Amino acid sequence: MEIVYDALVVLHLLGMAGIVSGVVARSVAPAGPAPAITMYSAGAQVLTGVALVGIASAGLVAAEPDNTKVAVKLGIAVIVLVLAHILWRRPESGKGVFYGLAGFTLANVVIAVFW
Repeated sequence: MEIVYDALVVLHLLGMAGIVSGVVARSVAPAGPAPAITMYSAGAQVLTGVALVGIASAGLVAAEPDNTKVAVKLGIAVIVLVLAHILWRRPESGKGVFYGLAGFTLANVVIAVFW
């Protein structure tokens, strides 16, 4: 099960890289595939995060999840997913949605590293 867990960690990190690259691409060129990249990457983050917590909570790996941290990160990840979906469906939406997406993404990274 360690191999599956490690593979999910890699996919989770790739999802974060996809979100960050989508935000950077959107800031450089507002038209293009950046909203779709961001939305699919945010979905991958939520799914792999839930799978990681499920495996860890079941006691199948040595890692023990911090449920408060998981709840905060899941809430922020869902907000990021919703904002990414708004940008995907309505690319002309205001800069506030984009800056909110970037801010919540940064907050999620900071929580993951420093909590």
